[in-house]
Amino acid sequence: MYKGEYKVTNTRPKTINSLMKYLRDKKGIHIEGSSQKKRLMNIGYYHGYKGYRYINKPSKQIPYSDFEELLAIYDFDSQLKSLFYPCVMKIETALKSYVLETMVASTHSDSFNDAYTMLLDNYKMFSTTGKTFKTDKDREKAETKFKHELKKRLDLRNRIYKVQTDAFGNDNKIAGHFLSHDMNIPLWGIFELLSLGEFGHFVSCLNYNCRVSISKELGITPSDDTNAMLPQRLIYSIKDLRNSIAHNDVIFDTRFRTGNIDKQVSNAILNATGVSNVNFTTITDYLVLIIYMMKLLGETKTEMKRVISSYTDIVEKLRTQIPISVFNQIIYTDNNVKIKALKSFVGK
Repeated sequence: MYKGEYKVTNTRPKTINSLMKYLRDKKGIHIEGSSQKKRLMNIGYYHGYKGYRYINKPSKQIPYSDFEELLAIYDFDSQLKSLFYPCVMKIETALKSYVLETMVASTHSDSFNDAYTMLLDNYKMFSTTGKTFKTDKDREKAETKFKHELKKRLDLRNRIYKVQTDAFGNDNKIAGHFLSHDMNIPLWGIFELLSLGEFGHFVSCLNYNCRVSISKELGITPSDDTNAMLPQRLIYSIKDLRNSIAHNDVIFDTRFRTGNIDKQVSNAILNATGVSNVNFTTITDYLVLIIYMMKLLGETKTEMKRVISSYTDIVEKLRTQIPISVFNQIIYTDNNVKIKALKSFVGK
């Protein structure tokens, strides 16, 4: 689960008592008694201590002196997941609904084949046919981009078919209902089968006009989305958080990010919310992303205020339980400024 942190050894597996002794003698962490023993058992040594002994990467070890400090960060992480999970699931469902509605209104069909022919043809805008180029190198670059976009479309089609095949083989009710009756699975059913990352790939293959319509339906400020790529970038921005929560992975230090998030997302958030320096290196930035998307999707002020208030309470509790030097590596010193701006945005 955590890359590069386990070594294969021939040592005998440790009991929970010997692991506690190891933490005391080798790591300088005070841990004793039946209560802390049960907590270590409940969180798991490898999922618990191993996962929470560092910030971002194994080389940034947290200098714990007491097991209660580790438990505080573990509980903080768990509370974040409990708070964020319903939000990201609502966002995923709503995004799929907005895209589906836009596509059906455009094609008057819920067929993937119709969508593939009429809307999933973004590659055409990169065609080199009839275009002139200053140099052969420019033409070669353009042809490479065209092939890349066409391959994306072909990969999407193959993935859609594989997702349906796998779902049917795993006795998925949606796949079983349609395919057993020799019917194509409609777009809404396909969206149910797609992961959020796959859904982002799907949206990225839609043509410009369709993406503009989606952006407009979401209420995105046109100046923030001149290339009509913000919806897909928002999907990619939140997918890693969503997947990590769903798999109960560590999220408190944003180690779940699989890549850099496009600056278009940060700029759009800044323009809409007034929250600056959103670079997704701290979990507060993901709160900002969630609230920004919740407002786009028409969530109530009451619900957004509740989420912000709950997050603030969780953060404040952590602040009282661990050394401030560690706290500031998790929750950056600009946290209060961001929260204030976010509250102002919700109150508009």
